[in-house]
Amino acid sequence: MADKQAPRALALMDFDGTLIPGDSIVSFVRFARKKGAMPRREYLSILAQTVKYLLGGMTDAAMKTRSLRFLNALAPDRQKQLAEDFVRQELLPRVYPAGKAEIERQKKAGRTTLLVSASTENYMQYVSAALGFDALLCTPLEADGSVRRNCKGEEKIRRVKEWLSRQGLEADWESSWAFGDSKSDAAMLRQCGHPVPVNPRRALRQAFPHLKPVHWQ
Repeated sequence: MADKQAPRALALMDFDGTLIPGDSIVSFVRFARKKGAMPRREYLSILAQTVKYLLGGMTDAAMKTRSLRFLNALAPDRQKQLAEDFVRQELLPRVYPAGKAEIERQKKAGRTTLLVSASTENYMQYVSAALGFDALLCTPLEADGSVRRNCKGEEKIRRVKEWLSRQGLEADWESSWAFGDSKSDAAMLRQCGHPVPVNPRRALRQAFPHLKPVHWQ
């Protein structure tokens, strides 16, 4: 019988607002339009729906589904090329150098690094690979292109625990680290012994008033 593995120290890291400034899905829609992968009227329709979303008339999952609907009209190889180009040209140059350094520091310390993001897997898979994470947990796209399981808030830590179970691992939570910028990352930060608010928004600062924030550039 194989020996049981010792509990694993983790490093959980959010992406949007933490490793890069801003929201990557907004950038992806703009990039697709710029590259001719999206008709102008589709782009304008998404902008109109964004107003409805900001006013509370749409859920995050519904807005993501609407924003990425244009992908259904693209051949799989075109979708793949668009995602790879977007990551290489737009996202990777925006990653904070301090964030890259922290990923390396966590890896050298022997922690298992997980990129835990509400952004979608069609492009996040290339971000994760480029930055050297051990695993990616993000929002999946269903076969019909819709978003049903948004990896946000409490869902983030549920996904981490599911991943651990699939791998046959246990986490050493007290020795684990978590990095995030918004209230949707609060569950991750509460779970770990070393929570780090990165460039935190007001709601996250209020949720963790005792923690000293770090500011990555």
